[in-house]
Amino acid sequence: MSADIAGRLKGALLRIRGDHPFFGTLALFAHIQVSDDVPTAATDGRTVWFNPNFVEKLDAPLLCGLVAHELLHAALQHGLRRRERDPQLWNTAADIVVNGMVRKDTPYPLPKGAVEDEALAHLSVEEVYEQLNTGKKPAPRLTVVDLLPIAGDAGALGKAEAGNLQRHWRAALQQASAVVRRLPRGFGSKGLDEMREIQDAANPRVDWKWLLCQFLVSNPFDFGGFDRRFVYRKLYLDDMVGEAVRVAVCVDTSASIRGAELGAFMSEVRGIVDAYPQVHCQLFFADAALHGPHEFNAHEAFPAAHGGGGTSFVPFFNWLNRQYLQGVEPVAIYLTDGFGQFPTEPPPSPVMWVVSTGGLESSGFPFGQVVRMGT
Repeated sequence: MSADIAGRLKGALLRIRGDHPFFGTLALFAHIQVSDDVPTAATDGRTVWFNPNFVEKLDAPLLCGLVAHELLHAALQHGLRRRERDPQLWNTAADIVVNGMVRKDTPYPLPKGAVEDEALAHLSVEEVYEQLNTGKKPAPRLTVVDLLPIAGDAGALGKAEAGNLQRHWRAALQQASAVVRRLPRGFGSKGLDEMREIQDAANPRVDWKWLLCQFLVSNPFDFGGFDRRFVYRKLYLDDMVGEAVRVAVCVDTSASIRGAELGAFMSEVRGIVDAYPQVHCQLFFADAALHGPHEFNAHEAFPAAHGGGGTSFVPFFNWLNRQYLQGVEPVAIYLTDGFGQFPTEPPPSPVMWVVSTGGLESSGFPFGQVVRMGT
């Protein structure tokens, strides 16, 4: 039976390579095994296993869908990315994303009982998990756990081995992307850049607080420009202790922002003023109206938040434009989920959008630098 099942898997891989060069390339990086130890199919991020009795019951299209599903789990490093999250809920989130990809970009059907949610499938797994874990979306029932824990904990693997595994699959994704650009057919041929999950796996997120530091140092209104004490030596150094940087921080308090999300926003605001004592921070709350400014520093308690209505970003940027006309040019930081009315014109000052989990896709922001809160 094993030889016959191995032959069927080989046939499925050949069909996938013809239909979808992206999956065909990933398969070259995968170690595929037949095993009775898994109930259906599973991966630990290094090996992809298929149960022979389960495979025997599937027709060719269903088997192709199953192979594509497991290849995506492995290549997108879903085991390693779980970290301390609940294994079953993480597996559910990963299945929603992977099944959404297979359903949208291939003709292959999915096995009976496959977990799907079209409204969440375009997000990254971290974002889907957060939606399920916070109760924003009900968690579908997962019938089979196919992400095995052996590679789910980087500590168990060791940092060196985990790093090697990440590099292995990033190289696979980059090569598969290059093949799709050269042979524009099948999965990903309409543009891999639109697939947030693939972008997150191929290009891991940078800590947004590190980006904030770069943002504050590099904007044209910062820290007096450079430390002038060393100009005579022709050294132009960023002055981190010069005049205070003016920063206008706006927190989205519209009805779409729940209590836990608002708490996370306020925690990030506290982190900004704690980390940058030279920052002169003006704090706003905004739904469809603007509330503030509140003068705020590291030694003061938070002012009471106002909001709960619809979402419009326009009032805050109208205020910012008035400041510019008065010769004041604060850096703007807006913490939001991104769902609301944007102004028709960008402001003259630099803008950083700090977007919560599950928020608007980066391409939806008409201006400014978009970063996402860590998950």
